[in-house]
Amino acid sequence: MLESVRGFYVINDRNYPYLGTRGFSRPTDYNDRILVLVDGHTMNEQVWGSTGIGTDLPINLDAVERIEIVRGPGSVLYGTSAMFAVINIVTKNGQEIDGVIVGGGVGSGRMRQGSMAVGHSIGTRGSYSLSGLITHSDGSDLYFPEYDTPETQFGVARGLDWERSVSGLGSITWDGLTARGGYVSRDKGIPTGAFGTAFGDPRTQSHDETLWGDLSMQRQLGGSYRFSARVYADRYRNSGVWAYDAGPVDTDGGGSTDVGGEAMVVWDPSSRDRFTIGTEFRHVMQAEYHERLADGSVASDDAPFDVMSVFVQNELQLVPRLKLVTGLRFDHNSLTRHALTPRLALLVTPDSRTTLKLLYGSAFRAPSVAEADLTTFYYTRNPGLKAERAQTVELEIQRRIAAPLLFGVSLYEYRVEDLIDPLLSEDGASQQFRNVANVAAYGAEFQMEVMPAGPFSGRATYAVQRAETEPSDESLTNSPAHVATLSAAVHDWNGFRPAVTIRYESGRRTLTGSSTPAFARADLNVAFESFDRIASWLRDTRLSLRVTNAFNATYFSPGGVEHRQAAIAQDGRTFLLRLDRRF
Repeated sequence: MLESVRGFYVINDRNYPYLGTRGFSRPTDYNDRILVLVDGHTMNEQVWGSTGIGTDLPINLDAVERIEIVRGPGSVLYGTSAMFAVINIVTKNGQEIDGVIVGGGVGSGRMRQGSMAVGHSIGTRGSYSLSGLITHSDGSDLYFPEYDTPETQFGVARGLDWERSVSGLGSITWDGLTARGGYVSRDKGIPTGAFGTAFGDPRTQSHDETLWGDLSMQRQLGGSYRFSARVYADRYRNSGVWAYDAGPVDTDGGGSTDVGGEAMVVWDPSSRDRFTIGTEFRHVMQAEYHERLADGSVASDDAPFDVMSVFVQNELQLVPRLKLVTGLRFDHNSLTRHALTPRLALLVTPDSRTTLKLLYGSAFRAPSVAEADLTTFYYTRNPGLKAERAQTVELEIQRRIAAPLLFGVSLYEYRVEDLIDPLLSEDGASQQFRNVANVAAYGAEFQMEVMPAGPFSGRATYAVQRAETEPSDESLTNSPAHVATLSAAVHDWNGFRPAVTIRYESGRRTLTGSSTPAFARADLNVAFESFDRIASWLRDTRLSLRVTNAFNATYFSPGGVEHRQAAIAQDGRTFLLRLDRRF
């Protein structure tokens, strides 16, 4: 789904998937420059700042109402990590699910999947919902030419790309008061020999687990004030098993526990003016990491901290077709210095079919605890590490050329100062994060959508971008210059809903200075929903098939600092066949 957004691209290092946008995705950054929310609840954890964006955030899509994406800097409203995009996964309430949906699927790599979603109203003032997803996959055998020796199984990792995940979401709403909670657990085999582990050893694996909950309320205070508030709690746990030889293994792990609250008031002093004022406080009680080596040596560190934030935004309709949006946010982190982030936007609607936006925004990413505040066998503390800061200028134009045709273009330029990257020791046994460079980038994004009155629709996107490090002027690693998609869909053809997408990405520079080749990939989705024509008791049954990389194209993505591989092969042809039934 994220790959359908213009300029977005996804890679998989066989442990975690990573999201890039506008030519920026640092290898092994754990997506810490993207902010991911579920119903407004932050999913980025507090040790590495990481978040899931794919199979590491397994959510039953039957329970998802929509996914909201804001490209560009979002720190004015959301604070740290909202540097390049904010993604909010909005789930369905009980009325929207209105029943029970159960499903299951099988796919490539002996994938087995089961899902459930339940939702109902509670009288006229409330509702409840509950959903879950379980996925087991044995994975495919993989070949890595860097390990092609008799001692390392000639580079073939057999049965090591496995994955097990389980997740659940629940909510209950009553008269403007909502309680939500979620749980995600994922175990993943690591077949790449990452971090110098013994290639082919099945013991090397990672585990991630997240538990969260919040209580929120919304109230209309008179005709011109709206008040909302939320209190929340999160717990994250990570662990890894690292086999370096046939003997005892190394283990490591970390986790965070935090509580917090936020409040926001929206005030409309007039029909042309709107103020949004908010504040947030987060208390991170635990942000720790520990290691245990095969010889029994133990190292651990913990760096709890607090964050306090206030922000204000004003939307002023200067004249009927011209709106000015201004914003400012102040963040104070007890471990780092404060951050001040402004925002300015001018929105022009010269006619009913055209919208122009001139945007200036800034964003920041405070160094994570792992980057700046922990010392173990692997990490070396760097208390002088500065926050990354980004500034973006963007011009966006949308024009509905005719009733079925919408065209959009975005021209942007951004600069990242004090880019944080890890530097490995000579023996590769430890690392320290440092501010290594600045980044300057510019690009253009184009999108055209065709949605006629009939059952057909189409979309084309194209992004061209250039991101360079300063002062070397080298192209940024893992930064494709061109990303394009072409999609066509039939919304209903005698019960069939077929769709096809062709995707192209140019090559990108790796950490070793080599380049991955460009590639084109075709994806196919087909659904059939008219089983009631066969038998009435099959009403509300859906059969769907997704084929990714239908023509089995070979393509690669850059590896990270922990890999011997400069580039890692991505999946060939894969499929997922699902059967879902609503009751």
